[in-house]
Amino acid sequence: MRTALPRTLRLLAAGVLLTGAATTTAAASTSSSPAATTAVQAPALPSKVPAGALDATGYWTADKLKNAIPADLPGDARTPAKQGPSGPGGIASKPTAPLGHKLANDIVPSTAGKLFFVDNGLNYVCSASTINNNYKNLIITAGHCVHSGSGGAWHSNIVFAPAYYNGQSGYGLWNWSQARTFNSWMDSSDFTHDQAFVTLQQRNGANLIDAVGGNGLVWGNSQNQPGARIWGWPAEPPYNGEVPYYCDGDTFAWGGSDAALTCSMNGGASGGPWLKDRIDANLGYVFAVTSRRTTSGTPTLLSTPNSADVKTMFDLMTT
Repeated sequence: MRTALPRTLRLLAAGVLLTGAATTTAAASTSSSPAATTAVQAPALPSKVPAGALDATGYWTADKLKNAIPADLPGDARTPAKQGPSGPGGIASKPTAPLGHKLANDIVPSTAGKLFFVDNGLNYVCSASTINNNYKNLIITAGHCVHSGSGGAWHSNIVFAPAYYNGQSGYGLWNWSQARTFNSWMDSSDFTHDQAFVTLQQRNGANLIDAVGGNGLVWGNSQNQPGARIWGWPAEPPYNGEVPYYCDGDTFAWGGSDAALTCSMNGGASGGPWLKDRIDANLGYVFAVTSRRTTSGTPTLLSTPNSADVKTMFDLMTT
């Protein structure tokens, strides 16, 4: 059994500013194939936003953001695998800095943030990160951050708050346009397909990736990745969800198909990016997103690295 090398969990500090939000419609999955996906479109934005609202839908307020419930980070009691599979891998997109900037991140990562949404009438929060694409409007997160899985439904009022810090995002809140995840997640809560993409509408005439930068996306990588970094906004004690944390280290194989990294982040960190081959401190290639955590022993985050199915889903995100 391979043991993890020492990891680092660090609190970052910086000041920034906040605004933006959203709403949903429902859709049913149409295929039982693990690679099949289903998308849902956001409703049209209202013509007038109520006073005090922080987003274009008028739903999100400072109190709703502050009191959002951290989405559960599901537990997994499996034991580590001795060796993980590897594949040829591929690059779906390359990282890019914001327009007019050499590097994308300073202290708080501009390419990662909090993802707020409504599920069954309650306000929740996950983590997410930007992905560079031709339309400059894409983020990646966990499937359970856009759909409740087996027996559940699509989430609504989805907004992304990049570089969130102490109730503020210097880039404002970005309303969603379309969310897509795997039917196998929707129908049977298949954690090997616990990934989702969300496209975001322009804000003040600007595209998200042009404003904050975008990570690259890779697929087909081994579970064993040296020098990985995981970002997240954990929100259960001892954390409060107001500041970002990261864990650094070498990922290792877990349970056959998962990658693992020793890290104590908890609920609210779901959907955060697992970065490799960083081109600066915080900008790189996303090879996985936080999906689950261990239920006993050393705190460990778990994720199935992006497969060719994730690349196929990425190619469908054209609106």
